[in-house]
Amino acid sequence: MESITANDIEEWLGSFEQAGAARKAWAVLRAILRLAYRKGVTDNDVTRREIRLPHLRRYEPRVLDACQVRRLLRGFYGHALEAWLLVSVCAGLRRCESVGIEWADLDLKRGTVTVKRSVQWVAGHETVTDPKTDLSRRTVALPRFAVKRLAQLKHGRSGRLVGDLNANQVAAHYLSWCRRMKLPCVPPRNLRHTFGTLAIAAGADISVVARQLGHSDIKTTARYYLKPDLSVLKSLQRAWERLIIGAA
Repeated sequence: MESITANDIEEWLGSFEQAGAARKAWAVLRAILRLAYRKGVTDNDVTRREIRLPHLRRYEPRVLDACQVRRLLRGFYGHALEAWLLVSVCAGLRRCESVGIEWADLDLKRGTVTVKRSVQWVAGHETVTDPKTDLSRRTVALPRFAVKRLAQLKHGRSGRLVGDLNANQVAAHYLSWCRRMKLPCVPPRNLRHTFGTLAIAAGADISVVARQLGHSDIKTTARYYLKPDLSVLKSLQRAWERLIIGAA
């Protein structure tokens, strides 16, 4: 440990194929080196020096536009996963949240759905936990067309919207039906990204979108969902033009 230098670490990190893996490896190594320094195993605390980490590319999730969402929802009309899809794409839920939604979590008189649990498939077993954060345990609104359709679908049903399917089975059935019916499709987790992106593009306040998504930090919402399309940018310029010309 005494001979480890910042250059050695940077060269080692550069050998990783993925920047994310390199950063995780550095976090583990840094913890080991700092513990060794605190325990007196080494006098060389190389972690105090600046380490240049591999550049992490910004995650750009693929999302659907409004017309594609409309086609997708129509394509799942009457399908066993229709209720799950409605809640997923219209409420911006995380995949683990949407799979855990039960019919009892829907308040169709108020037009809301309450997130109470997170359901994941880990090492061949289903795991049910509390939502990711305190803000993830939330009650969010649904659009009127979704509320109306969910009311038609409910009719005495109980249990989960997805029935006995686990998260992996839901994803497989969803993707299979999209391919079979040639529907516009993104991975299940990107349905949440689709909601957030379209909500902001439609003019919703970013802080309200953050609350709907259950983000604890509005910066997360801005980083992943604040991507105005060209039509929004043109509207901005028209407003700017009116302001400047009007000032004259």
